[in-house]
Amino acid sequence: MRSVVLTVVLLASAMLAALVAAYAWMQQPPAMFLQRSPPSYWYGVGMHGGMMGGCPCTGGYGGPAPPSGQRISMQQAVEIFERYVTGLGQGFKLKEVMEFQRNFYAIVVETDTGIGAFELLVNPYTGAVYPEPGPNMMWNTKYGMHQGMMGPYIQPTADMPITPEQAEEIALNYLRNIFRGAVEVEHPTKFYGYYTMDYKLDGNMHGMLSVNGFTGQVWYHGWHGQFIQETEMEEE
Repeated sequence: MRSVVLTVVLLASAMLAALVAAYAWMQQPPAMFLQRSPPSYWYGVGMHGGMMGGCPCTGGYGGPAPPSGQRISMQQAVEIFERYVTGLGQGFKLKEVMEFQRNFYAIVVETDTGIGAFELLVNPYTGAVYPEPGPNMMWNTKYGMHQGMMGPYIQPTADMPITPEQAEEIALNYLRNIFRGAVEVEHPTKFYGYYTMDYKLDGNMHGMLSVNGFTGQVWYHGWHGQFIQETEMEEE
């Protein structure tokens, strides 16, 4: 019995250590990501599966998936996202899709409130759908990992002390300390616990970042690669 308990404790400790390490890695400043060469693999999972622990996960992350074959088109990516969102049932809709060098990115909002629910990625070669890392999983107080898998650490709410305008200003100040040139921040999308916004550098779309709606902490999305194009869904 003692050996079983010890094994469980060791496994739990290892999982916690891995989570902390992943969180620390993704908190590195964007300079780290900009200096790194593009990764030789993409993480992905199957396109089917339901909600797991409140997070729009699809069975967990898969292993390395080297880019091979033909890259899927924007239209194909939109169709993949739409099928996935439809599979979650009523209550969600696709807001926008962006194509980057390393993945396709989508914002999913609640149909009744218009508030951002979660963010998804699609592997540009396999079409696999998986939840975006970072704020989507760690700061999302309604659909993220903390709410569903680790117990609620804060009451899910989109009423945050930091306003969208303040989040824009925080993001702008952060980016001006990182990049040279003219930086312009787009209007943020409000999620439960944070804001995500795109930004332009010297007039061209360049990337995105998130601002915690309670602490003002900034999380730069350094896993996308170069921006290619975007499309917004028509309002119903």
